[in-house]
Amino acid sequence: MALETELKLSFPPQALAQIQQHPLISATRKLGRAQTLENTYFDTPDLMLGTYRVALRTRRIGRQWLQTVKCAASSSGGLSARPEWEQAFSGQFDFSAVDDEHTRSLLESHAADIVPLFATVFRRETREYAPRAGLRILIMIDSGSVQASGREAPISELELELAEGEASDLIDFALQLAADLPLMPEDASKAERGYSLFHNTAPRAQRSRRADLQPEMSLHAAFMRLALEQLRCWQANALGALQFEDPEFVHQLRVALRRLRTLLRIFAAHLPLGFAGHWQLQLGQLANDIGQARDLDVLHHSVLAAPISASGAPDCQALLAQLDAAARSAREQARRSLQAANSRVLLLQFLRALHTLPAMDQQQNLQEFARHSLRQLHQRACKRLASARDSQQEADLHRLRIACKRLRYASEFFASLFGKHTLNTHLRALAQVLEQLGEINDISVGRARLQDWQNAHPPLVPSITWVGGWHAAQAERRARRAIKTAAECLDAEALWKKCRNAKQAK
Repeated sequence: MALETELKLSFPPQALAQIQQHPLISATRKLGRAQTLENTYFDTPDLMLGTYRVALRTRRIGRQWLQTVKCAASSSGGLSARPEWEQAFSGQFDFSAVDDEHTRSLLESHAADIVPLFATVFRRETREYAPRAGLRILIMIDSGSVQASGREAPISELELELAEGEASDLIDFALQLAADLPLMPEDASKAERGYSLFHNTAPRAQRSRRADLQPEMSLHAAFMRLALEQLRCWQANALGALQFEDPEFVHQLRVALRRLRTLLRIFAAHLPLGFAGHWQLQLGQLANDIGQARDLDVLHHSVLAAPISASGAPDCQALLAQLDAAARSAREQARRSLQAANSRVLLLQFLRALHTLPAMDQQQNLQEFARHSLRQLHQRACKRLASARDSQQEADLHRLRIACKRLRYASEFFASLFGKHTLNTHLRALAQVLEQLGEINDISVGRARLQDWQNAHPPLVPSITWVGGWHAAQAERRARRAIKTAAECLDAEALWKKCRNAKQAK
């Protein structure tokens, strides 16, 4: 078995010549002539191999045929390490060389049912980057297509495979290239893209998956698992926002950046001096760069929909046209921000920072750390609640919202440490609080933007005045409801009793 460590970067098809002619690539040694690779991927009719994330393919290179088995790999920011078994193919599958018992058993038990599923055909140019002893990186430039069920999608990828050296060397080389080239880390393998094309499913925005943390894990291991999951969402949603119009990609990208900032805040005392502050600032700036697009996307349904459909509303078509034009402009600006070299490089820089992070305190108990972190965040939220209850002002409600959001993210991070159901009720309650506080915040942000439009576009004054008055009449009721819901949620004595008892349960 070989363990393949690679970093995959996608690029627009029209940038192929630019990639090939880049000085860092053109100066490397060519490994043979460019070749056309014809690959057929196999599975059972009920897609059993795909269910277990095992990829089986045959590859024809000229007159040579190869059989390859690959297993699932954790992939974040395009960097992956996966087990691979490759051998000559004579026309009959042979799985005897697969030395992972579970994978071999899966393949052999379904061998009679395996059928062709989809194909990839691409031209590959291979080069070798070897600037010093102890470092060799294979550069594969792939250009072609994936084909399934009569459908086709382009393949435009730069794969960097580590032949000798460290993962950080791979990232450093990618950083040099990304400074000048339109490269974006890509986590989805060709097999995964083939399955999506086979099912004819469009890529969807990625939400963070619940981390399976264990009490015996070190702080370092827990932080890395949580950070790499948020990085996965950052990468996938940034790439999706560049390629597709669905505004949910921008929304989930902002969520991933916020979750990362919360994670850094929680672990700050155990990270190198200045690490958390530096990255919180960088990630916050990126979130701000794309934030306007999300704010405008929610303006219609959160701020305008109810008042303009109410009885007695004036004609709001001009206001809706203004919103539509502003939203299109903001989405284009967000796309430009994500295409900019500093945004692409930032993701790779954070990936490298994670892979070179020194180990944290090995003596700190993870479950105690999580319990302490949650209690601190809960106490902060309670203080914000008291201020909001006294003033009922938008600024205090916003601060309460931020405190509850951080508590929710942390509760999701650490939920597996306290049993499957311990925090679920609490999380559902927090979600309700954040929905109500989020509505108030959306209205506040939206009204400020409408005020700007009112000053710049006098014909919009009647409709904007109507919208503002309609929401003003609802403001006190919304604030009281949100504060009441937050108070019920943050009355958490039962929650902390369960968290205390979870230690014995584990």
